[in-house]
Parts: sequence; structure tokens; C-alpha cells
Amino acid sequence: MRKATGAAALLAGLAAVVLAARWMDVPGLLARVPLGGVLALGGLVLLLAGLVLLVTNSRSVRTSPSPMRVLSVWWIVGGLIGVAVSTWIATTALTEIAGADPALRLDAIKSGLTVGAGAAGGVALLLGVRRQWLGERTQVYQEYDATEKRVTELYSKAVDQLGSGNPGVRIAAMYALERLGRNNPEHRQAVMDVLCAYLRAPLSGGAAGDPADRAGEPAGGAGDIGGHDPGQEHSLDLEARLTAQRIVVRHLKSFGGASGDDGDHWPGVAVDLTRASLVDFDLSGSEVEAASFAQAVFSGRTDFTDCRFRGRADFTGAEFRGFADFGIATFFGADFAGAGFRGGASFAYAIFRFDTDFSGATFTDADFSGARFGTARFTGASFDGGLTSFENSEFFAGHFEGVAFDGALNFGSAIFRCGVRFRYSDFAGPTSFERTFFGRAGFRHCAFLDDASFAGTASRGIAYKTDPGAAAVRFEAEREDVSVVRRSIRALTVRVRGSEPRGLQRLDLADTHFEGSVNFDGADIGGGDLSGVTFPRTTATVRVWPPAWCEMPDPADPARGTVARSVGAPRR
Repeated sequence: MRKATGAAALLAGLAAVVLAARWMDVPGLLARVPLGGVLALGGLVLLLAGLVLLVTNSRSVRTSPSPMRVLSVWWIVGGLIGVAVSTWIATTALTEIAGADPALRLDAIKSGLTVGAGAAGGVALLLGVRRQWLGERTQVYQEYDATEKRVTELYSKAVDQLGSGNPGVRIAAMYALERLGRNNPEHRQAVMDVLCAYLRAPLSGGAAGDPADRAGEPAGGAGDIGGHDPGQEHSLDLEARLTAQRIVVRHLKSFGGASGDDGDHWPGVAVDLTRASLVDFDLSGSEVEAASFAQAVFSGRTDFTDCRFRGRADFTGAEFRGFADFGIATFFGADFAGAGFRGGASFAYAIFRFDTDFSGATFTDADFSGARFGTARFTGASFDGGLTSFENSEFFAGHFEGVAFDGALNFGSAIFRCGVRFRYSDFAGPTSFERTFFGRAGFRHCAFLDDASFAGTASRGIAYKTDPGAAAVRFEAEREDVSVVRRSIRALTVRVRGSEPRGLQRLDLADTHFEGSVNFDGADIGGGDLSGVTFPRTTATVRVWPPAWCEMPDPADPARGTVARSVGAPRR
């Protein structure tokens, strides 16, 4: 279509140049610009148009090879017709200008034929230019094919060497692949895929366990038979894997040049390390298009600090045997379902955009301080001992159903903008929700087995239909905490020290059981529901209820007590 348009424009322009003489001062013009100049101008326009057509229709065969099209016979017919039409137009126009003078008419016919000859020469020139372009195109294709053949040979040879029993040969093959990727950006993903496939393969001999531990096995011993040293074999195999790991990491690092011009950072590369065994894996400061570490085993320290995952990061079922640091990392969708963090984990100030799934994950010490979540799911997760901190974290929405918090837990100053659910969760250690803001919170059927503090908490609506057995439950709010979130407080501001109390409009503690001390000192509960609250009467613990409520025996069980609104107490 572009060539046809260009050819039509050529003919129209040539006709316009010739026919313009009918409306101009021809004698004066011819005196200053002879017909030879018109022909030269027409030829120049023809040449430029041909070059434009050549440039605009050519493509880089290296990046986008296109099939060769045979020149149709209709192009030749069209060229002949164009020559004939231009000759006829030029001759007709010039003979009309010449008038009845025979000598001038003869010159006009000669000039018209000259225009036709020039048009034919232009067509011939275009054919010559096309022939030259085809020759150059063939040369480029030959060079491209030679390069691809050489790359394929190097690639195939390196891949074959990766299967060698000699670790040194495998290491050399890895560096050959790295060089191939440096010099050929279009093959970088293929090189990365091969290196990741090597890391996904089991260690030599199918040995299981921690590769870092096997690296320290003593040479010789009972397994050293006939000069065979299994310890040294494992060590060399580990070194080969570490080499592949270092190459992968080196080209994911984005320090210094994210453009990738220097060949160090390979932008837009995805990694698939599913079920891989990784040792002291360090992707800090990296930029990854998409990553899969599902069921991978991370030994030693794992560092993803300041790593940016542009696509979804999959850590489903991954096992971190050492400390894992994801501090200030950025995720555009992350899946840690079923992951295990044996040596502790830090997600301090990490950013989780979109949905994040930690369902069924297990933690020891976990630090999510300052983290920012979209919708976070920790359903069925387990925090075993140690300290778990979500201090100053922020959630669009949180799901903590069925979570076991066995150690200390700190949600101090956290924000749940649209709400959070802790249904059927167990809080075995000291728990702090001090100065936490809940859009809406549900603690139904929870168990608080140690001290729980909600000092300074604010919410639009909190439901505590729980079974805590709490050693101590406190609901207090400092004056300055209330003023910060005043426009959002409808449900919970129990006590304000040194100022006029602000009423808790709705606190649902129905059917809650307290095993330990209870302290609502100074609480002003307007629309609270304490019906069904029970506690053991035989336990000598301090129980301080709101002023409008008093203790009384539980009719269903004399050994238990319950609370009821005092007679004459105002209802709000």
C-alpha cells in the first residue's frame, strides 16, 4: 500500500510540474528556466521519492526478518504506463504552448519524448536501486545466518558441557553462556533459562539435605573407596552451583545501569527457580520481571533487600533455612502460601501492591514493621515463638483467620483501612494492639492466653465474640491518640486520661470468657454488649467492670459468674 501510494504521488507530481506551464508566463519562464531544468527537477523528485520508498519500506532483518516478495509483473506494466502517460502529458502540454509554429511544435514533441525518456530512466534507476538493496539485504541475511549459526553452535556446546561429570567443565560452560548473553541481548532469556534449569537440577548423587552443610563434609572417610572422595565431589558440585547462582544474580542486579547497555544488568528477564537449592542467595538491589521460587530451598542467609519484582513473585512452599531479609522490597503481587521461615524473616518497610498471600506460612521471629499491604492473607499461618511485629504497618484489608501466634505479638500503631478478621485465632503470648486503627475488626472465637493491650485503639466497629481466657485485657486511649483519629471514632474509645471520657458506642464482647483479670477501669461503654460474658468465680483475680455493669452468678453454672447492666443504668 505504501509503495502504491508513493508511485501515484510520483506521477501526480511529475504531471503537476509539466502542466503548471499552462497557467504561467511561459516565455519569461522558459527564458530563465529551460526545459532541461524542468527535466532535471523531475528526475530529482523521482530519485528522492524512490529513496524515500526504499527507506520507509526496509526493515532491520536482524530484529524483524520479513519474507522476500517477488516483484510483480503489474509493477512493470505500471511503470510502462507511467512512462507513456508522462510522455503524453508532456507532449500535449508543450505542443499546445508552441501553438501553430511547426518549428516550435517539433521542439515540443522532442521535449515531450525527452520527458518520457527521463521518466523511463527514473524507473530504471528505481529498479537499479532495488537491485542494490536486494544485494545488500542478501548480504545482511547471510551475516545474520552466520551469526545465528555460530551462536547456536556455542549454545549447544555449552549446554552439552553442563552435563559433564567434571565440575570445571561445567563452570567453563556457564561462563561461555554468560558471554553469549552479554553479546547477544536477544538470547539472554534463553541463557537465563538454562542456568536456572541447572540450579533446579538435584545435586550430584541425588543427595538431599542442606547443600551448605554438605560443602563442609570432610574429605575421605568411610566413603573414600579407591580414591573416590565424595566430600570433595560434593564441594566441587556446590562450587559449580554457586557459579551459576552468581551469574544469575549478577545480571539481575540493577546497580549502576538499569538500561542494560553495559551488559551487566539484563532488563526484562524472568527467572524460574522452582524447587531449586540456593545457598546464601543475594538478590538485594535487583530488578526482576517475574520470578518463581516455588518449593525452593534457601540455605544460609537469604537477602532480597530492596529487590523490585515487576511481575508476580511466587514463593509458594519455599523453605528458608536461614534468616530471610525482604526489607524495603517491592512486590506487585506475591504468594508465600505454605512457605517456611526457620531462621526468622524481615519484611520491614516492604511494599506489597495488590494481593499478598501468606496462607499456611510458618514463621519464627517475623518483622513486618512499617510494611504496606494491599489485601494480605495470613489464613492458617503459624508464628512459632519469638517476637512477631507488625508495628506501624498498614493494610488495605487483612485476613488472619485461624492464625496461631505462639510468641509475643505487636500490632502497635498499625492501620487496617477496610478492616481485619482474626476469627478462630490463638494469641498465646503478650499481645499489643496499642494505638491501632481498625476500619472494622472481628475477633470472634479467638483465644487470648496472655496479656492483651488495646490502649489507644480506634475503630469504626470491633467485634470481640471471643473465648480469650485472657490474663489481662485493657482498653485505654490517651487524649492525643483520640484527637488524631476523631473523625473515624464511632466504635472504640474507652478511656481518655486527663480529659472528658469519650464513649465507646459499640463493643461486642458477647459470650466471651475471661480466665484472668479484667480491667475496664474508667471505661465509658455506651452501646456495648457484655451479655453472656463469663468468668470463674473461684479465681481470685481482679475484675473491674464498667460503671454500668455489675457481677452476678451465672444461672447456667454457679461456679461461673456473669455481668449484667445495673438497675437504672442509662442506655445509650
